[in-house]
Amino acid sequence: MFLNEEQIDRNIGWLLEHASPPVLYLTHKYILKTDPDSPEMAGLWRQVETCRPVRDIFSKQNPDGSWCAGGAWATKPSYSPQEGYEPTTPKYVTTAWILPLLADMGFDRHDQRIRRACNYMLTFQWPEGFFAGARTLSLRDQADKKSHLPVIPCHFAVYLSAFAKAGMGADPQLKKSFDLLARWQQPDGGWLDERHKTGAIAPYVVWDRSCPWSTYHAASALFHSGDPDYREATRRALRFLVGHLAAKGEDDIKHFYYHGHNTVRELVILAETGLGIDERPVQVLLEWLMTMYHPDEGRFGYTGKPVSQYSTGIDGVSPRVMKYRLYHLIEDDWLTYYLTRIAKNLTNYG
Repeated sequence: MFLNEEQIDRNIGWLLEHASPPVLYLTHKYILKTDPDSPEMAGLWRQVETCRPVRDIFSKQNPDGSWCAGGAWATKPSYSPQEGYEPTTPKYVTTAWILPLLADMGFDRHDQRIRRACNYMLTFQWPEGFFAGARTLSLRDQADKKSHLPVIPCHFAVYLSAFAKAGMGADPQLKKSFDLLARWQQPDGGWLDERHKTGAIAPYVVWDRSCPWSTYHAASALFHSGDPDYREATRRALRFLVGHLAAKGEDDIKHFYYHGHNTVRELVILAETGLGIDERPVQVLLEWLMTMYHPDEGRFGYTGKPVSQYSTGIDGVSPRVMKYRLYHLIEDDWLTYYLTRIAKNLTNYG
């Protein structure tokens, strides 16, 4: 067992005393299952709405609902977006990357600012349901020549994951988009840009399996949509992700972000679905995370490399990238919340 009931209770006690407003709200919502309509939850939500991270993010939202600004979640791009910006470009500072951060803190489409952001992103939807910006208009030419839309799920899945986490999974306008994403699922359960099948794009080699990065975002989109139509597609995607990890060395996978995997957030989904929890890579990750546990205090503490020390040459990612990917993940309260939530869900299958 990852954490026993006594440890879970101790963790909850630590969270109730030390958590930031968003984590305290989420602890009540997802772990304690406090009545969402209670005065207590209303009071906790008011604290979330006025806390500094939330004020910081919303202060950088543009009048049209979009974002293109670095903040505590990410440094500014190392280049000036001379061609403007779109929901997914530049990475980590634009709308489709910011919405999931707010959703993780409890915001959804019922907030007018979130709805405005979603409406902005909806302007990038194509008639077929695909999402792409001006920089990928060449795809339209390719589609006309091939008589079909090229299968390019990468940023498309990021769009839909952002929509789904913001509570837009049941929006009628998005049904055709989620259906398209599900149709693009490969036989191995993952998703793959068709150009990787020919080596036409970086890394310019022919791939014989799906891409874990695209698959993680696609699985997140389908899972958070809440639509039962995609339940089997989600299960197949999760099996691919677990299988991909199983094919790697056990020491290699002990990272918060690995070859496109967002391991802790994948564990959250796996623990809620009960899929793959007995598989060896999942157990390896849980054992590794337990090395960060402080049982006397009832909290987890990150022991990995400081964000500033990441190197593209050594780690394959830059500090700018990791600042986004580890934001609201490795702080003591966020890490303790996620791992306690995982443990609580795992008890349902023990």
